[in-house]
Amino acid sequence: MDRIDIPEDYEDRVEAARRAAARLPAGAVRDGVDRALAAAPSRASYEQAADLAERAQALTEELATRGFDGTDPGRFAWVRLDYLGRLVAIALSPTVDRLSNRAAADAVAAAWDGAEQSRSEHVLNLERAHPDLLAGRLPDRRGDELRDRIAARAADRFAHTTDDDLCAAETDLQGRLTGFKFLVPNATIDTECEELSARATATVQAAQAKAREALAAVLAP
Repeated sequence: MDRIDIPEDYEDRVEAARRAAARLPAGAVRDGVDRALAAAPSRASYEQAADLAERAQALTEELATRGFDGTDPGRFAWVRLDYLGRLVAIALSPTVDRLSNRAAADAVAAAWDGAEQSRSEHVLNLERAHPDLLAGRLPDRRGDELRDRIAARAADRFAHTTDDDLCAAETDLQGRLTGFKFLVPNATIDTECEELSARATATVQAAQAKAREALAAVLAP
């Protein structure tokens, strides 16, 4: 972030403005000037706020570069999510052909849960490591309102199925995976694991894209 250069005589200027305001006639104009001067930050409080903002920006930029991985207990599937919970990739092991359609889909779901847990734990660790950033937050009525809007649509689901019915995925409004299936018989046997991984990834991403479009409408002013 770009810091504002505070003049060396900042405090003198504020004090001069207060003296000038005291000479104004009583009324709405003087009241408005007094409120503005009362809100003028001290040099120390500005520097503290600027330091917090710079740290928050650096942490956010670092977080945006991270991926969060999860796998199932049998290590048949791996899922990587970005910091917003968007799917980066699903990777299936060559040994996935040992599993039934349902078991393979369950492995994907378990891997997803692991990636979500990794993402949540990382954010929680950041909050624990930087409590002053949380303490410095201002009340956010708009944010509270948006969270309420999202909560009201918690039951909404967004689905996508491949044209050939190979697989289907379903997410909630925030893009979290709520359902995944391989539909055609013997999908894990008749489809190479690389292709199956790519198709599964694309299917979930398509469902998430529908969810993002709906979420944007929910968050619109």
